[in-house]
Amino acid sequence: MDAWIVDKPSPIDNCPLKLVKRPDPPLNGSEIRVEVSACGVCRTDLHLAEGDLPPKRHGVAVLKLR
Repeated sequence: MDAWIVDKPSPIDNCPLKLVKRPDPPLNGSEIRVEVSACGVCRTDLHLAEGDLPPKRHGVAVLKLR
């Protein structure tokens, strides 16, 4: 899958989001996978990208797209 991640937070004008490829996560017996063609970005995502909020762990995807 494609994922947008933030390696180094900075103002949005500096393009802190980087597009990377990640393997599809494994599914357990009660889960299904759906393809997402579009999604929104919430203000919390932008706070993470700009460094206003600390991430819970490094390399967490901000936005995932198929």
